[in-house]
Amino acid sequence: MKINLAVSGLNASDSPGPGLGIIKCLRNQSRFDIRIIGLAYDANEAAIYVREACDEVYLMPYPSAGIETFQKRIRYIVEKAQVNFFLPALDSELTNFLSMEQEFLRMGVKTFLPTREMIEMRSKIKLQELCKKARLKYPKTIEIGNFDQLFSAANKLGYPCLVKGIFYEAVVAHNEATLEKAAHSISSRWGFPLLLQQWVAGEEFDIAVAADGKGNILGMTAMKKMQLTEKGKAWGGMTIHSKGLFECARRLVKHLQWRGPMEIEIMRNEKTDEYYLIEINPRFPAWIFLSHGAECNLPEILLRHVYEKIPSGQIPIIAKPGTMFLRYSQDMIISMSEYERVMIMGELNRDSAPATGKPNRRKQRET
Repeated sequence: MKINLAVSGLNASDSPGPGLGIIKCLRNQSRFDIRIIGLAYDANEAAIYVREACDEVYLMPYPSAGIETFQKRIRYIVEKAQVNFFLPALDSELTNFLSMEQEFLRMGVKTFLPTREMIEMRSKIKLQELCKKARLKYPKTIEIGNFDQLFSAANKLGYPCLVKGIFYEAVVAHNEATLEKAAHSISSRWGFPLLLQQWVAGEEFDIAVAADGKGNILGMTAMKKMQLTEKGKAWGGMTIHSKGLFECARRLVKHLQWRGPMEIEIMRNEKTDEYYLIEINPRFPAWIFLSHGAECNLPEILLRHVYEKIPSGQIPIIAKPGTMFLRYSQDMIISMSEYERVMIMGELNRDSAPATGKPNRRKQRET
């Protein structure tokens, strides 16, 4: 089956987006014939220029540009690239994509995303309530609306504690000085409210899930974080089999009736051996390529459910334990002509791009 699939999240910095990992999963499956259309927000997003990644790339307006600007650009991309499936990979863009659900149906374009209600229920300010309903543990968390509340809230929790933005970022504060610095840094980018959260000492785990929208898990990859960046992002990890983690994921998916991709972040308290939910993200994680390596290719599983109508309620595909990933940095050489094309035209089509002295990957594959 031929699918023209558009995916975002092409940034590949020290805090990479999920886009390149999703693309690698799709390139390594054999069930569907997929043409990849990349959606980028900046010409400096490195995955634009990975030649084996995207067949076409289009620059997108930032969400702050407004819904009408977003919709106009999406309509152009659908017509130009003949997109028939969108797989957005960034939290901040989901609301805009959901605003076009009915229009996508009329255009014959598929998505498989959580609803607005699901996204709201898993937001950071609602997680404590969600955990009570799903019978899960959640670290004590205090919402603050200004700097005057900062130190009194931290004193109630004790140090160290986490300072979290309402949308992105989390920084560990070990004392008043680091608390104030983190609060100013995060609020300058994302504003208030901020969340101060009890620190749970122990092991960190991530679970990537594809769910059917009826309370069932289609596929699941659980991973123990083994290497972390300064921002707490996974730079290395290993798949594991854990009944405790699987039960946490099952309860959340069932309670939310989740539809589409999900990432669940969990801490296991080193003293009590109890699991604490830390965060839920409504998309695949940046390390999603590990799911393919562990024989549980979640993007492929999602497409199979959409296109092949896999019955709901079947036994989910679980990743093979003991598979590791290690991320590494890489210098990439790109031509000025490609960069200028993205900067000036806002798009790049590898089939029609100027010759660079290297074979065209797509044409070479077709021969």
